[in-house]
Amino acid sequence: MIDQITFLNEGWIWQIGIGAIVLWFVFGWKEWPQFGKRRFWVKIVIAFFAITSLAIIALKPAISTTNNTTAKIALLTEGYNKEQLDSLEKIHKKLKKHKYKANHPIFDDINTPDSVFILGYGVKPYDLWQLDDYNVNYLGRNTPTGIVRFKYDYKNTVGEHQIFTGLYINPQKGNKLVLEGPGGAGLDSVSLVVEEQQKFQLTTNLNVKGNYLFSLVEKDSLGKTLSTDPIPLVVEDPTPLKIVVVNGFPTFETKYLKNYLAEMGHQVLVRSQITKGRYKFEYFNMERMPLGAFSKKNLESFDLVIIDANSFKNLGRKSRTALENSVKENGLGVFIQPDPGFFRSSKGFGAFDFISEKKTEIRLDDQAKIKLSKYAFVLKDKFLLQHIHTKSNSKIISGYKHIGKGKIGTTVLENTYELVLDGHTAAYQQIWSKLINSISSKETLSVEWGVASIIAYKDHPFKFDVRTSISKPIIKTNKKHNVSIRRDIDLLNLWKGVTYPRDFGWNTQFLEQDTTKIFEYFVADTSHWRSQALYKTIEENKRYYKKSRKKESTQNHTVRPIPLLGFYLLFLLCTGYLWLEPKLLKL
Repeated sequence: MIDQITFLNEGWIWQIGIGAIVLWFVFGWKEWPQFGKRRFWVKIVIAFFAITSLAIIALKPAISTTNNTTAKIALLTEGYNKEQLDSLEKIHKKLKKHKYKANHPIFDDINTPDSVFILGYGVKPYDLWQLDDYNVNYLGRNTPTGIVRFKYDYKNTVGEHQIFTGLYINPQKGNKLVLEGPGGAGLDSVSLVVEEQQKFQLTTNLNVKGNYLFSLVEKDSLGKTLSTDPIPLVVEDPTPLKIVVVNGFPTFETKYLKNYLAEMGHQVLVRSQITKGRYKFEYFNMERMPLGAFSKKNLESFDLVIIDANSFKNLGRKSRTALENSVKENGLGVFIQPDPGFFRSSKGFGAFDFISEKKTEIRLDDQAKIKLSKYAFVLKDKFLLQHIHTKSNSKIISGYKHIGKGKIGTTVLENTYELVLDGHTAAYQQIWSKLINSISSKETLSVEWGVASIIAYKDHPFKFDVRTSISKPIIKTNKKHNVSIRRDIDLLNLWKGVTYPRDFGWNTQFLEQDTTKIFEYFVADTSHWRSQALYKTIEENKRYYKKSRKKESTQNHTVRPIPLLGFYLLFLLCTGYLWLEPKLLKL
């Protein structure tokens, strides 16, 4: 045990110290006429003690006790290895054990340790903050067997091709993953093989609007069900869009794109330049209408402009201004089809930042089996950039940014029509459907909900965000309970909240000021998607403790304030003497 004197107001030590010295010198200057006499020196000394006691009272002294006896704790989380714990106890003889309980205070009822060893899968992501002040060593566990990644768009439209992708760790040969519909009918399946890990993809067509609960079922070679995990899906009616496609010259990309858009029921106008000042116009699902230079008036009726990079670059000043104003004020969406010169331009409206790389082929996260052609660039991840297509190693292939009420986006993909020629029509449609739905205006939403996953767990925190122009939104659950939210410090129309759902199945929440904008999510049991949840916990713990590792020399400190009564008495006695001394001299 080592004790040392410290001050609770240590940050003010220089200000208070300088103030005390100045005050003492002022007192000495006041008494200077009596210099050389005995009473001068007595009063100077007494004033010194009075000012010193006053400074000490202001600084609030305390005794800091450093405990050199290291207190080490093994925090036992789910799935911890008993042999690993035994080995740790051999190294640290006085090791204490404490069992972790999610969503509860970790060290509430035990002495605070100076070092923490986390055994098992780890602390839940929402509890990591509780160990910020400790030296933590995450020992971890091996990746669990099962589906550790599963990705899909939880909201889609009627007529679209729904794709589910995932990653299975240590699959069992002969087992099978089956995608089952709401009625239990098998829609697609994939056989597992003996590998360290296996990527898989399942697909189905969406025919009817509604909220559906699909299932991912694992069966053994005899057909026995081993596990069933829910896949909630919201299917909406498609909203026909009015789209204009502008090309400097006819291209194969535009040929296949306009056919796909027309088949999906969108109204499409295609303007291709033949020679200078002469254009070819094509109309699909719409009446003929003239479209020369862009103006605010002729762009008002459109939801999306698809334009190649060269045409965008050569827009006249009035056309560019009209396009930009339509994006900012009317919520128009703009998609720029890139060319090699586009990646060298990084200024003004429609500029994006890119990172060059050697690869000209890529497999997207939701198209893992198919190679796609791309330019030798990826989008640079910046604060305002929203992702559309990504690669699992954080490469951004397609993205957009908000410009006022509208959006402007682009991609590094090249010649996507080759997918159709190679027989991958579904993949082609999936890519363009995601691009168009992400960037097109469709409607200016007064309320827009956002979540990382539509699946929540009973009595576990479920994070969400909501964008709204309402100044003080009030969010309620389907049981009319209020949900606390806080405003984002940078984006004033963005609010973030956390709720703890109590009922299984579909749950809803809505804004009290606009009950039509309902957000629906699915609450599952913690036994569902178990491998994925454990994998996420492992990855979060690894990332967190690699980033915020404490020094090994961390020690426990106990600070005990020193009673100030003695200093108050000393100050009163000294000031009392200085007040009485001149009066006693006159008697």
